[in-house]
Amino acid sequence: MTNRPLHLKRVSGASLALVLLVLGLVTAGCRDSAPDDLILQTPTTEALVFVKADAEETLNRTNGSSNLFKLSPISPSGLVTPITNFTGASISDPVVSYDGLHILFSMRPAGGGARNLYEINADGSGLRQVTSGGGPDFDPVYLPDDRILFTSSRDNEMDEYNHAPAEHLYVCDADGSNLERVSFNQSDDFDPTLLPNGRVMYTRWEHFGTMNRFPLFVTNPDGTGTFHLFGPHGINFFHAQPTPDGRIVAIASDMVEEDAGPLAFLKTENGPADPATGNNWEVLTPHVNLDGAPWPYGAFKYPMPIGGNRFVTSYSLPAATDQEVDYGLYTFTVSQSGSGTPGDPASFSVVNMSFLYNDPTTNEYDAQLLAPHPKPPIVPSTIDRNLTYGEFLAQDVFNRGTNDGKERPVKGVDPIDSIAVIVARPTAPGESNQISANDFEKRAILGFAPVQSDGSFRIRVPANTPISFATLDALGRGFVVKRTHLFVRPGEKFENCFGCHEDRHAGPPIATNPNPAAALMPAHDLNVPPSQWQIINFENDIGPIVAAKCVSCHQPSGLTPAAGGLDLTTAPDTVRMNRIFPRAYVNLSGESMGGMTAQEVEPAFPRRSRLIDYVLGAGGRAGQGFHPTGADSLTAVERRKFNLWVLLGAQYK
Repeated sequence: MTNRPLHLKRVSGASLALVLLVLGLVTAGCRDSAPDDLILQTPTTEALVFVKADAEETLNRTNGSSNLFKLSPISPSGLVTPITNFTGASISDPVVSYDGLHILFSMRPAGGGARNLYEINADGSGLRQVTSGGGPDFDPVYLPDDRILFTSSRDNEMDEYNHAPAEHLYVCDADGSNLERVSFNQSDDFDPTLLPNGRVMYTRWEHFGTMNRFPLFVTNPDGTGTFHLFGPHGINFFHAQPTPDGRIVAIASDMVEEDAGPLAFLKTENGPADPATGNNWEVLTPHVNLDGAPWPYGAFKYPMPIGGNRFVTSYSLPAATDQEVDYGLYTFTVSQSGSGTPGDPASFSVVNMSFLYNDPTTNEYDAQLLAPHPKPPIVPSTIDRNLTYGEFLAQDVFNRGTNDGKERPVKGVDPIDSIAVIVARPTAPGESNQISANDFEKRAILGFAPVQSDGSFRIRVPANTPISFATLDALGRGFVVKRTHLFVRPGEKFENCFGCHEDRHAGPPIATNPNPAAALMPAHDLNVPPSQWQIINFENDIGPIVAAKCVSCHQPSGLTPAAGGLDLTTAPDTVRMNRIFPRAYVNLSGESMGGMTAQEVEPAFPRRSRLIDYVLGAGGRAGQGFHPTGADSLTAVERRKFNLWVLLGAQYK
């Protein structure tokens, strides 16, 4: 990110008081000491465990030197003692066992090597390694059945944004055995935590083409029932934790891969904010900016409830760059006005923010209560390991929201009798980055399935495989394209699709088709192996057609430009990140560098693509017939290839 010119100095205790008062908070000092008359003297014998790191981190990811420490009691006058005392090791993500006697954490040992999970007694004795090989492993969580849930990139899949190793959810036994992957996103799944009902809340990186966001998802510990929990388009929530009142505290940000920002309360009683439908969340520290450094009012990370209405968080004083931040530990409470009902909506503010601990030579992160706490209930697994597939039932493809600006099919007006089921093809380490000149990654057609007259469909698909759907219009063009990846675990029957991105709200969904016809029919079987997936890319499928039937007109000759100003030659063209593709592909794929007045393709959306209007004689070309004509006319198979190529995201290979 670009740092704007701003010069901030280290802030004294008096200046911090001014900063926090501007935020509307009540401060209690800063740094290594604080005025006694401002300290909130809350007697406590409990302790905190936290990380001290010598480098700034983002999303729990740092290879700087760090160790675990204990603060006891939870007071500015409490004693800080080391739990680990490594030199050169990198430690993150502590979590306390239910009996309060053990701590799981992620560590890259001194001298390098794999980052795996370790456990240590709360007094610093009994260090043992839990996972080994593979990795790196992060974000451990004690499950109530004595297993461990964590995140890892050991499956060797690259994320869809920057082709870095992507982390997904895993479970294993307490000794690291019986390790199993349980989430199947195409980018990162991270920061899991248990909800009071035993389900797992985590942050999911949704990077499906031009979509790029970090909503909260929820899943069962075995990976079944995975679905969006909270988060609109346009704002992200990091380091989310359930609060005693059933809401969620988190860090708000509008940046990609920036987990610092203001404190926020997510008001789950108002619905999941997908799309935003009112007052679903509240920023508690509104002066803290959402868009990264500089931080003129400081920045927060890692809010954590520590009992009652008390929270601990990491907070940095104002800083001009991320390199200048200095996170210390603070406590705060939250004041509520309003009961949280529709007639009396709740509003929240931070009060009694108090300095707790800061070492100006390190950053203090990820503090949490070092004490016994109750186990949530065990959510039993429903996986049938004898099966290789699962099923989806969607009730009504016409039940579509109105708040996201996308097309909305109307029952009885826009006939939809089939869907395309699209499967992701993960990128492997070392694989060439010459996949696409736009934001879409490798995908394939898994198959097509019928939609019943009432808008319902039922499909059987391979388990543990990320898929998405597109409803198709009468010309086979994608009408509504679902830009999030779903998956089913072996034997899972996912029956919670009430619409095709319907408006979601507080309370249970409104079923517009409570007795779907597809529920009474066998699932359309698309449980096919990868060898039967239909891959359509420019390199192998579209490029040869363009060379044979399009380039004769669409090439410049001397001073004469190509027809329509559209150059479809194979001359090399450089796009972002210095990737080189044939000019024909660049000019068709949605990333044209040629200065055309309009893009030929909007990847994934054939109904918005001028290329498809010409090829199919549709949209703005309706009634003018297919293009090209004469000896270069496309066959029906070739027209279909163009259409599906755009639907898949106009990939190069």
